[in-house]
Amino acid sequence: MKPTTAIHFEVEQAVRIAYDLPVVLARILEPQAFTLGAAATLGGCRLAQFLEVPRALRADGSPRVDLFAFALVDVEDLERFTPGEVVALHP
Repeated sequence: MKPTTAIHFEVEQAVRIAYDLPVVLARILEPQAFTLGAAATLGGCRLAQFLEVPRALRADGSPRVDLFAFALVDVEDLERFTPGEVVALHP
């Protein structure tokens, strides 16, 4: 299922992980199913891939099913993301 409008996320972290892969962890604001096309962007930045549910837990031990990890194509784009900022995903 591919929505025709933007999907909004709140940035929780913007970090480099293994092999300097730039990753944005973000919480979906209105949960819905989506898939990414070849030209998908987050906050105007190109995406390499995403993980639907990273291994994150709430304080009570329950899983975070609202959290997504987006790998950016360009490492320089990582500085464009600030925790608390709302960004649009164009799938």
